[in-house]
Amino acid sequence: MELKKHMKIVYFGNNLFSSCLKYLLDENHQILRVYKNSHAHESSIIDRLCEQNDIAIYEHRPKLIELNDLISLGAELFIVAEYAYLLPDTNVKYAINIHPTLLPEGRGPTPLPYLIKNPDFSGVTIHKITNSFDSGDVILQAKVLQSTSESITTLMIKMHLESVKLLKLFIENINNYYESAKAQVNYSYWSKIEMSESVLDWNTSINEIKIQKLCFGHLGLIIKLDQVLWVASHLEFINEKYTSRPGCVVYEDDSLLAVTALDGIVCIHKRSMFSLPV
Repeated sequence: MELKKHMKIVYFGNNLFSSCLKYLLDENHQILRVYKNSHAHESSIIDRLCEQNDIAIYEHRPKLIELNDLISLGAELFIVAEYAYLLPDTNVKYAINIHPTLLPEGRGPTPLPYLIKNPDFSGVTIHKITNSFDSGDVILQAKVLQSTSESITTLMIKMHLESVKLLKLFIENINNYYESAKAQVNYSYWSKIEMSESVLDWNTSINEIKIQKLCFGHLGLIIKLDQVLWVASHLEFINEKYTSRPGCVVYEDDSLLAVTALDGIVCIHKRSMFSLPV
């Protein structure tokens, strides 16, 4: 098997699969340009890698003419890895997307929270890029196993680590894998997770809140106290019903807040809380 080295690559992505960009740099591939989404907290690792390696980085949606210019400079491979925009159709030799489900299940922009409730589809897929999101022929896949206490946080790290192993496998035999890709059939689409789905309802059960917490992990849940909205990420639970109505503060000190839910108590660590702007 011949290892294909020193490819000219254009990379489109953010933090989740940034391990892939690091791998490409470590293997001495030439990254002609990086495109990222505009939110700084989603691309801090990408920013650092580009700064350390003197790579041009752009936040705008690329137009066909500039992608064709990059192809004329020798770009052979476009890699999309957690990127918000659909690329224009070009004649680049290889164009792939890295997606965090086992396609064709779980097309869509925010699949990780869904995977907490659908672990059978937990995995990484490399597929060809087409003119619609997540629909291209499947090139390679790898299952990502989940534990019984899996959260979006721990799953994100697993995806980060698994994606680079799959990309390495692909790059080592790129033409054969690319040419043997298989079409997707009978797909499912998971719509974008909205902020409202992370709002904690005090009138729900502790078990439901636990699952909600796993689905949002370090991103936190939105809670409402005294007409003020907060985001809290460090929560613990008491599975025992009390006489106080849901949403009642039953304990508070400098570091801890305890609020009743339908059939138990949610203990909130204040250091994990920040208020949302009105």
